[in-house]
Amino acid sequence: MLKSHKTNLVVKYMLTQVLECICPDTPYTSNGTWESVVFDDENFEKPCDELYEYGVYMVTNVEALKKFREERNALLDKSDKYTILDYPHNSELDKQNWIEYRQDLRDLSRTARPTLDEDGNLKDVEWPVIPSK
Repeated sequence: MLKSHKTNLVVKYMLTQVLECICPDTPYTSNGTWESVVFDDENFEKPCDELYEYGVYMVTNVEALKKFREERNALLDKSDKYTILDYPHNSELDKQNWIEYRQDLRDLSRTARPTLDEDGNLKDVEWPVIPSK
């Protein structure tokens, strides 16, 4: 009985975290499941299941997301010099490739779903190809 009670508390806590992530400061009632969530404001539309699942991902992969942002930001920092107006690119195409690479890095935060392997290494991210210099 104690294990079941602890499990229910963990599930309710996770639901609270997810709802705070996807619907911050929005009052609701629930018996601890996503299906039972009812928002106090009857005009507030319940988010779709996909958004809830994304919230679960965000809450359960905090360290992977942190590591992903660190690695992505380091790649952006390394490539800053290639977007300076007076950087001596060989062609306009080279310059454009660097601009697109950096945009692809920024866009990854919307598309990638990084996780960590058992050794704490980042996985499940398809990094854009670094343009030739």
